[in-house]
Amino acid sequence: LFLIAHFHNVIIGGVVFGVFAGINFWFPKAFGFKLDAFWGKMSFWFWFVGFYFAFMPLYVLGLMGVTRRMSEFDDPSLQIWFQIAAFGAVLIAAGIGSFIVQIGVSIKNREKLRDLTGDPWNGRTLEWSTSSPPPAYNFAFTPVVHDPDAWDDMKKRGYHRPLLGFRPIHMPKNTGTGVILSGLSIAFAFGMIWYMWWLAIVSFVAIVAVAIGHTFNYNRDFYISAEEVVNTEATRTALLSNKG
Repeated sequence: LFLIAHFHNVIIGGVVFGVFAGINFWFPKAFGFKLDAFWGKMSFWFWFVGFYFAFMPLYVLGLMGVTRRMSEFDDPSLQIWFQIAAFGAVLIAAGIGSFIVQIGVSIKNREKLRDLTGDPWNGRTLEWSTSSPPPAYNFAFTPVVHDPDAWDDMKKRGYHRPLLGFRPIHMPKNTGTGVILSGLSIAFAFGMIWYMWWLAIVSFVAIVAVAIGHTFNYNRDFYISAEEVVNTEATRTALLSNKG
């Protein structure tokens, strides 16, 4: 069980907590409104406390010689540690439930949680200079960068959004080629692993054919008109003005 404890210590402490932080941080940029703070904090504390209650006892049990995949045990001295771990699992379940509630409450109250500035966290990097959610293009004008934390530097320099001089923006068209190649690659890997040579050969040929075919697709870009850019930027200017 020491191995189980260590594995979950790395995965939950190092990955899952980071994923939750990223979701809360990037959600307003992606969807235009922030997640509910109360239920986010509830989820955090349930996860944080439950994490230690659930997995720290497994270190102790591991050092006491308990192995994985036990269906039963006859040493009563182990029971308290399993009970503590079970309590931790209940807390983690409450954390998962709180996160689900957070999503639901946030969607319900999305108008109250709306991000009108595009920069709800007083961010430092360029993505926070755009609206939330961002427009179809990256920037109306290519930013001039003088610092790794470019948006923070621009705010300190007293940056003002341009209101005139917009031009058409060159954009790539959406394509399903990447998804198709991914699916064919899975089929190829499956065939190679299980010695299904017909599947491996067919999928490999298909991968090459799709890749070559994509290179001959010259209809892969378009322009966002200057008028559309003007309207998009004017809408954001109005939102910022109303925000005060």
